[in-house]
Amino acid sequence: MVRNPKEIVTEGISEFGNGRERIMQILTKVNSELSYVPSEAIEAIAEATNVSAAEVYSVVSFYSFFSSKPRGRNIVRLCSTISCAMAGQGDILRSLIDEFGIEPFETTGDGRLTLETTPCIGLCDQAPAMLVNGEPHVKLTPEKACEIVRGLE
Repeated sequence: MVRNPKEIVTEGISEFGNGRERIMQILTKVNSELSYVPSEAIEAIAEATNVSAAEVYSVVSFYSFFSSKPRGRNIVRLCSTISCAMAGQGDILRSLIDEFGIEPFETTGDGRLTLETTPCIGLCDQAPAMLVNGEPHVKLTPEKACEIVRGLE
């Protein structure tokens, strides 16, 4: 059952407060529960924190872990920093694209998977790396990355 974004915002405000400094926490709550931040949540956060909707949207659009459009049940984030690129990230990305038929920031037709690239995830010493539903996977090969993603529900 998909929850009402405004309810989630209300819960976030109850939990964290409604100060401008709480916008990130409220956005994180909404994004975690819905896998994206819909426009009605952006408007509700803006109203509750007394900032413009444009300002809240700028936070959503700035941080790569937030999205303003729906994503799949599983989110694969492949690191795109120079250390991961030098360790073979490009080959991994190409394999994921070929295997699942979607480009970065697209979702499979069945809603099972969204593929994203993202700046540093803090695993440069174990490159190439990706996060799958927030879980880190390191020292990847194209085969290993595809096997991990194939195993998702």
